[in-house]
Amino acid sequence: MKKILLLLVLFATIRFPVFANSKINVIKVYDGDSILAQIDDNIFRIRLIDIDCFEGTASSRAKWQAKKYKLSLDEIVQGGNIAGQILKEKLKNKEVFFEFKGIDKYNRALGILYADNKNINSEMLKTNYCKTFK
Repeated sequence: MKKILLLLVLFATIRFPVFANSKINVIKVYDGDSILAQIDDNIFRIRLIDIDCFEGTASSRAKWQAKKYKLSLDEIVQGGNIAGQILKEKLKNKEVFFEFKGIDKYNRALGILYADNKNINSEMLKTNYCKTFK
């Protein structure tokens, strides 16, 4: 078990050469909980860990969220688009730092974003469009 964990950590370090609180360049905000970022010559997707924002399109996941949160599909999609705009505003013209926590099954880096000395993951949870995800 320890060997597997060590290999996963080694893989994550090689695949995502990111260190705790590394300054990143935000290239694109996909939605309220995922972005495209760059450190040096490395470009990768980041998923904000422990949060789940509403979907911005009428996908099967959006339908699942509508059922789970007892909202209409339109409310989920509208909220998802608003969450993306909120994240863009929170990161716009800011120094953004990333604390790497791991990788997910889609090979996205998982972690916490910081801007203006604020935990952006926590800030996004204060909106009505993101929920805690564990």
